[in-house]
Order: sequence, then structure tokens, then C-alpha cells
Amino acid sequence: MLRPSCLLFILALLTLLSQFSLAHDARPVVVTITEQLPGAFQFVVRVPETVEKNNQPEIVWPQECTIQNSVSGIGSSTGSIRCTSSLKGQSLSLQYPFYNPSLATFYRLTNFEGESMTSMLSPTQSQWLVPQEPSRSNVAIEYLTLGMEHIIGGLDHLLFVLGLLVIARTLKRILWTVTGFTLSHSITLSLSALSFVTIPIVPVEAVIALSVVFLAFEISRKNHHSLTYRYPVIVSFGFGLLHGLGFASALGEIGLVQNEILLSLLFFNLGVEFGQLAFILAVVAAYWCLCQILLKGILNNANMESVWSSRRLDLPAAYLIGVPASYWLIDRVVQFL
Repeated sequence: MLRPSCLLFILALLTLLSQFSLAHDARPVVVTITEQLPGAFQFVVRVPETVEKNNQPEIVWPQECTIQNSVSGIGSSTGSIRCTSSLKGQSLSLQYPFYNPSLATFYRLTNFEGESMTSMLSPTQSQWLVPQEPSRSNVAIEYLTLGMEHIIGGLDHLLFVLGLLVIARTLKRILWTVTGFTLSHSITLSLSALSFVTIPIVPVEAVIALSVVFLAFEISRKNHHSLTYRYPVIVSFGFGLLHGLGFASALGEIGLVQNEILLSLLFFNLGVEFGQLAFILAVVAAYWCLCQILLKGILNNANMESVWSSRRLDLPAAYLIGVPASYWLIDRVVQFL
């Protein structure tokens, strides 16, 4: 019979392999509407690459609006409309030709006075009722949600965090390691979002995948005297700088609310941290449950460290992390070669 740890590993790996394409593909459809003159609006719709070419969405406007021109392409569409009244209090929605691909939708409307209103709609929400007045609390909630959805949907970032947990092992080292990762990616996220640092995202995402492959390789070696095992905070801080650029890329696709730049940046970063913390707690809880099963059923007198070693969970963890990361690395390198 398969050992419980092996069965768990196989099920997790099969689930992960079936979702290779989901790294960074949880990005929402982004709808940006700008009022150039009273009643005259420019719009841009940016669509993730996972949406098929023949299933690109279109905005459903209120009856008082007339499309002046529209240019559709793969991944984006632009155009202008004229409305006899303000869009405040009106409903907007997206319509797909064939089916809804279950993506979130981020709306940002900037009126002629320069005020911005934003909203993040879940895949189950079809319409956005434009508020009468912009709200700081609305901006905070939307960007907090956006940050959480990005980190939870970014499997490459999560696998990197998982690798850090496997290497750090003890609670004290985990706290130091995760803190280093948090500080570093917060620095580059902020610098990049505020346009102080500009680096092409394609090679950055390739190196992010490489960072996950590196951790998987280190775990498979089981050399606890290596620099990575002795000082994991150095690895987490160094690679965290690159992961922050990846977060900034997702934020750049949506943009910051111009009159609330610092607020939207702060809450997006907080959303990333909350999502990361939720993932860490879930991993720790799953590991604790697994160890309790093994302790009760097989090793009644063993401690947590001996359970980890005797069941050889390091190697399955290395494969779980390294296999998809290797796929992403090859795929992303091919994109800019």
C-alpha cells in the first residue's frame, strides 16, 4: 500500500500539473474608462491571455450611450463613447460572445474632474453599479482584494514561499525568512509601481521561475550545511526583490488610482501580505495534520523533526515545487529568446 505521505504527494502533484497554465493567469479583466469631456469617454479593455481569441468581451453600456468608434484586438480593445448623461448611478457589464471564463473584472472610471472610482467584481458578479461619489474606503477594499487575489492566483510565488518553509523548518527561522521576503518584495513593488524602477517583465518572470527551481534543487540535495539552509533569509530577501517586480507587473496592468496613489499601493501590498500569510497558515496546518496522523498511526514516540526525516517528505516537496517551476522556466525563457 502507498504510504500516506506518498499518496498525498501524488494527489497534490496531479492537481498542480493540471493547472500549469494558472501561474499569473488569475489576473482580472481590466476596464479603464476616462471622461475626456463632459459626456465623452475613452475606454480600454485589457484581457488576460487565457481568454480565447474568439471569446473577447465587450462592454455593455447604458442605453443613453452611443459608441463613436471601437478597435478590437487580441488581449485588448479601445474606443470612445458619447453619453447624454453621467455614468454615475449607471450599470456597466461585460458580455462574452460564447461563455464567461470565470475571471474577475476590475473597473476604474475617472470622471472629468479627475476623481476615480474603482471596483473589483468577482466572477459571479455581472454588473457594476457606478457609485455617485468616489470613496477612499472603496479604493482600500478593492486594492486589498486585488492583492490577495494576485498572490493566491500566482502559483510561482506560492511555491517559492513553500520552498522557504521547507528549508527554514523551525518557527524562528520561518519568521525571519518570511519577514525578509516580505520586506524585499515590498521595496521593489513600491519602487516599480511608482516608476522609480523599470525592468522588462518577461525576463523577470523567467528569473522568478528560476528562483523556485533553485529552492527545489536545494531541498533535493538535503545539504543542511549549505548557505541556503544556514541563512535562508538571504535567499528570501534576494529573490524577494524579483518577486516584488512580478507583483508590480500585475499592479501595473491595472494601475493606481491617481488621486489615491499611496492608498491603493499600500492596500495592494497589504492584500499580498494577507494572502501570503493565509497560505503559510494553511501549509502549517496541513503539515501539522499530516504529522499527527503519522505520529498516532506509526511513530507514537517520534517528534516532529523525526517524522519529517523518516517519511522523507523533503524529496516529494522538491518534486512538487520543482516540476512546475521547471516548466515555467522553459516556457518563459522561450518567450524572450
